[in-house]
Amino acid sequence: MQTVRTIYAAHLSTCKALGRPHTLLPNSTLNQKFNLFKDDVPNINQYPIVGYVGIGNKGATYDITSDNFVLTSPVPHLPRDAALYNHIPFVVRHINDDLPAEERIKFRMRVPVTVAGEPHVAYYLRALSLEDVIPTVELRNVQEGNITTDTFEPTIGDLSPTHPAVSNINVNNPSGDYLVSSAKVNLILNRDDVTNIRDACELMFGDPRYAVINEIALVSAVDKIQQGIFGSVTSNYMDVIAAQVNAFIYQYHALTESTTEVQLRFDIGSSEMLLL
Repeated sequence: MQTVRTIYAAHLSTCKALGRPHTLLPNSTLNQKFNLFKDDVPNINQYPIVGYVGIGNKGATYDITSDNFVLTSPVPHLPRDAALYNHIPFVVRHINDDLPAEERIKFRMRVPVTVAGEPHVAYYLRALSLEDVIPTVELRNVQEGNITTDTFEPTIGDLSPTHPAVSNINVNNPSGDYLVSSAKVNLILNRDDVTNIRDACELMFGDPRYAVINEIALVSAVDKIQQGIFGSVTSNYMDVIAAQVNAFIYQYHALTESTTEVQLRFDIGSSEMLLL
């Protein structure tokens, strides 16, 4: 699984570490891309959290071999990229047939769109369930490409460190130990979720076969109660402001009629490997 961390994640982390207000760089939010609450900013010392996922379908290229095999290659993102190559919505609904409140709370980035001349809304972000996520620190060992993982616990000796033995050889040795801060999250798309994405792609692009997930965005944002039009009624609902992509992840999932479940797995801990 290929992951690219963005400069916007690094900037957010730096602001948090220094206890300084988080400033949004211009041309960096999904709110601006989708023209949704683009001028709303968080309160002073209110920091976005990494708790949302976006999906796209242009994160790969395809080649057909002479014997008709389809070969897939990921298209990498740059750390400065502020959006997926092509966002696809999790749900699209006619404005008179929107999601009920108990379903709507799972989604964010509710964008008005016009489909076949009719007013619809498209939901481009899915909220992650973080209540049961426990950040941990892991000690990982790499030997000949194989990784084993143990829980890391500092010893009393770590409070009185001694000089390590420094070798002038094997400075680029790919084997050894390193530390990471880890926070693993799973997002399960069930049959109804898959059907919603296929239906959304058929509405937006004219063919359900566009429902291929091959690029994923981990997004930081701030929840904020907003007002929206539901049918002919204006009501409060939960959406996000200051939404920025923190990391791009390559996974490949073709959502067919027979797809019953898709598991999207993430580690939203620190991406930096601390070598030992």
